[in-house]
Amino acid sequence: MLKKGSELMLNAIKGNPFHSVIGMVEVCIGIYLIVHDNYFRWPPFVAGMANDDIVGASFVLLGIAMLFWVFDKRRSLRMDHFVLICSAGFLTALTIYQFLHVIVLGIDMPWISNAALTSVVMILAWRSDSE
Repeated sequence: MLKKGSELMLNAIKGNPFHSVIGMVEVCIGIYLIVHDNYFRWPPFVAGMANDDIVGASFVLLGIAMLFWVFDKRRSLRMDHFVLICSAGFLTALTIYQFLHVIVLGIDMPWISNAALTSVVMILAWRSDSE
């Protein structure tokens, strides 16, 4: 029984590798943002809101929703579109905010890798089947 369940999980991941990786990365980004309470520093009036655990929790929930879609047997197109659109929006905002930190403060931030991930999400959303 355990062997069959793990086979089903592996097949789901093999069938949707990009969704799986994006979901796991979003969960990791969210956990990182939750743990690091002073990650964002500029501008001071926005940094307080951006460093709030709700932002990190939103990434965690979005990643879990993506992974739920991967393991769901029905794989609703509507849910796929919703999760991809939200992921693209969240990752775009994160990338731009990190890029502004690099430009204004000169702080090293992973905006390039997040930009690449954002482009992968946008390509997935563009290529996804629509009803």
